[in-house]
Amino acid sequence: MREKDCKAKTIHRQGCAPFLWLIAAVGWIGGLLCSHAVWCEVASPTDSRQSVSFTSVSLADEFWSPRLTRARAVTVPFLFQKCKETGAIDNFARAAGRMDGEYQGLKMADEVVYKTVEAASYLLAAAGDPALERQTDEVIALIAAAQEPDGYLMTQRTLAFKRGLNAPARWSNMKDNELYYAGHLYEAAVAHYRATGKRTLLDVAVRNADLVCSLFGPDKRRDVCGHPNIEQALVRLSEATGNLRYRELAHFFVEERGRANRRVLQGPFSQDHVPLVAQSEAVGQAPRATYFYCGATDIAARTGHRAYVATLDRIWNNVVTKKLYLTGGIGSSAKNEGFTENYDLPNRTAYAEICAAVSFSMWNRRMFLLHGDARYLDVLERTLYNSFLAGASVSGDRFFYACPLESDGRFRFNRGWMPANYDGPFREAAATRKEWFPCACCPPNWARWLLQVPGLMYTLQGDSISINLYAKGTASFVFQGQTVTIEQDGRYPWDGMIKIVLRTQRPTTFALDLRIPGWAMGRPVPGDLYRYLEETSAPVTLRVNGVQTAVQADAGFARLRREWKAGDEVEFNLPMPVRRVVSHPAVAENVGKVALERGPIVYCLDGCDHDGRVLDLELADSARLEAEFDPHCFGGAVVIRGAAQRRGTPVPIRAILSYPGSNRGAGEMVVWMKRPAHPM
Repeated sequence: MREKDCKAKTIHRQGCAPFLWLIAAVGWIGGLLCSHAVWCEVASPTDSRQSVSFTSVSLADEFWSPRLTRARAVTVPFLFQKCKETGAIDNFARAAGRMDGEYQGLKMADEVVYKTVEAASYLLAAAGDPALERQTDEVIALIAAAQEPDGYLMTQRTLAFKRGLNAPARWSNMKDNELYYAGHLYEAAVAHYRATGKRTLLDVAVRNADLVCSLFGPDKRRDVCGHPNIEQALVRLSEATGNLRYRELAHFFVEERGRANRRVLQGPFSQDHVPLVAQSEAVGQAPRATYFYCGATDIAARTGHRAYVATLDRIWNNVVTKKLYLTGGIGSSAKNEGFTENYDLPNRTAYAEICAAVSFSMWNRRMFLLHGDARYLDVLERTLYNSFLAGASVSGDRFFYACPLESDGRFRFNRGWMPANYDGPFREAAATRKEWFPCACCPPNWARWLLQVPGLMYTLQGDSISINLYAKGTASFVFQGQTVTIEQDGRYPWDGMIKIVLRTQRPTTFALDLRIPGWAMGRPVPGDLYRYLEETSAPVTLRVNGVQTAVQADAGFARLRREWKAGDEVEFNLPMPVRRVVSHPAVAENVGKVALERGPIVYCLDGCDHDGRVLDLELADSARLEAEFDPHCFGGAVVIRGAAQRRGTPVPIRAILSYPGSNRGAGEMVVWMKRPAHPM
């Protein structure tokens, strides 16, 4: 730790205790208010950039709204059902002494229950549901009963000791991820508390966090968990309770990674190889890496730690310019479930884990809140509409663990049951979607993030409101001492014409910032990893109350500063031509290939639409492509029609969205298509 950081910490502990106690008290009161009013996600006390709560945003669009409805009706009930069927919920009952029997499942079974409770809590926050609330309360009661008197909670270890088995001592193997599971407990507890005002799960989390605080720290045990996540969770718990000790511990865990203080480092897979500030590129398992970056970004935002910010910027740039799939997925290798060398982006064997799509989206959101630059939202949107959405089937009860960009219908890529570095047979893997996984981290992770999507759309800072994502619906929130309502109308992402109506209680001057997506400005992603073959596109246009207004980009936003009054209208048009995409030449897998996208959506050819064969098709650069809305395509979607070639013979093609792959069973699928006689 740097000298000035040490001095700051000394002042913090010795000279500011009364002041900090006051901050803690204010934070506790704020937490109570927040649980029943605006669900705030603040980037920094000094910055005050915050997202408008998902509870303040009501979507009525044809894209997200049906998915959110399906999550309530199908996915979350299905998650509870599988937690019960697999014994994950009963493990808590057994640990509490309320049921006989052995522990069931892998070690991470507790985590799956916590994530499911978190997802259910977001549903309860958005709309009342007495039956769901009772079910959630019953599970929470079992969790609380299973907790040991000193706050420790991991059902597998508790059961082993109760039965006199030769189980390893607590914290004896930090790769066992006890702290990682605790992190998901904290996140579920904060979500449930803010949704219902009940402290039943929050008190469980606080007891556990107090135990962890008593054991780990710079003057206590110096060690870190094999799977990051507790860092960001401790920050959330700190802000929900006003207890700054939790944030201090999160800072300690961030700082401690990669430092061999009387311990053996766990290596890059676990983000424990070198200190954060010494890193320059993304390595290791992708979810562990991006969860760690989330926690580090939280600390950087709240402490102003410049070295952290510079390092996170450096790593983000490495991911986006050298290690990012066109679909926004990350982590190319199944062997380490994560990052490899720069430009190593295979398609058929791509791992691109769904959990990584979730944590990468979370990190991009934090980076935007930290910097305010729309390029982070560009990447977030790409991941959200493509790699992330692939996580669940159209029916809402079948799942991907991995998300490749090509399939031959035989390679069993969906193998989430395997531990990292496993090279054995594909016994339980599949070439299509699965109902469940022994390691079922992805399905509830997908659900808990989907339900937060409405909270990604609007951000407040000072005297400005930014619209980050577009979807038909209404947002109503307090801004500058009055209630402001924003109504969006349109068919995004199928159509780029967006109408916005503002309703204020009184005329007020502020800036309305409209994100101009990178794809609308001729740039698929920041950097040169991908580019469009077509150099030009139709311009973005903007009208205010019917008057044409010049579009001037500032950090990726069109800023409109004026006096706004009730009924003012903004029309924002983002042209959506079909675009051909090519990769940086260093991406060996994509040399001589082209992909299609329109707006934020990446497309694929599915064998189901082409007599089972698409891998041998070639798409000429001159082939005419047309977009049309197909009401029968997965509930309604824009498809791309044209003609490809198979050994010189024209073949009609119908490109569909890449994320619903395998909804019709295993088969061939391809995102990157061959280009005949492509220019070298």
